[in-house]
Amino acid sequence: LPDAPLAAAAVAAAAVEPPPAPVEEDIPLRLLSRVSPNVPRQLLAQNFRGGFAQVQFVVQPDGKVSQAQVIKASHARLGNAAIEAVQQWRFAPIPKAREAAVEVSFKADE
Repeated sequence: LPDAPLAAAAVAAAAVEPPPAPVEEDIPLRLLSRVSPNVPRQLLAQNFRGGFAQVQFVVQPDGKVSQAQVIKASHARLGNAAIEAVQQWRFAPIPKAREAAVEVSFKADE
């Protein structure tokens, strides 16, 4: 059995490697409170059908949203309305601040 010492050496080497560091990013963000955006009156008066706004923000360790900014929006007024809503969202507490992004949809009430 000449291969037996090599196999034992391979097992010993594998056991010496340090375990990988835990990755905090694996903790999913959990939305606790969501405020829906309001469609601006000026758009409703213009036969508004719907639109969207992509918002990037930072979730703080206490779950509050900060640094919200529009990445892209189908109309500038929708971007402002989306930021106002997202800034009121609350997430479950996390170990450290984390960036996130969402797309907020707007639909005209029929």
